[in-house]
Amino acid sequence: MRHRLIRWLDLFLQGFTIGLIVILAVLVLMAVVFRYTGNSLIWYDEVAIVLLAWITYAGATFAVLRNAHLGFSGILYGAPPAVRLGLFAVNEVVFMAAFGVVLWGSWVILGIFGSETMTTLRWVPRWFIQGIVPVSAALMILARLITLPERLAAVRAGRDPDSEEIAQEIARAEAELAAQKERPL
Repeated sequence: MRHRLIRWLDLFLQGFTIGLIVILAVLVLMAVVFRYTGNSLIWYDEVAIVLLAWITYAGATFAVLRNAHLGFSGILYGAPPAVRLGLFAVNEVVFMAAFGVVLWGSWVILGIFGSETMTTLRWVPRWFIQGIVPVSAALMILARLITLPERLAAVRAGRDPDSEEIAQEIARAEAELAAQKERPL
């Protein structure tokens, strides 16, 4: 069940983020064409900024799910096992507390600005625009919780995911190089 949830969330975040990037690219091309013809879109700048923010939040949530954020894994995995587990626990508590505050604070802010609308598109409510913040904070907490068993097992075993990924990429590159050497010119 948990693995199915991880897979579903992974696919959703991929599709959502890619969809936002495509929409932003189309919007930028539209804006260029309209400006070239002398008919600038009045709402373009505001919508592009919102889309960029949404892409950032969705991408950050995707990175949390895949445990792909920048970190200090060298410090964590270089520590003795008992210290490593302690550092891992502190890291998880700080993460949950920080994003719990972001979730709560952004929810409160939505209540304050909920009746406002975008400046150029008066029919788009501000709560919809800023709603990405509490939604992504909640999804980040969920992603962190559902991937906890795998990450904890890696920490207990001393398997640094970054080092494993680097080793896999080196092996892949060496295999490609060997295959190229075997091909006749």
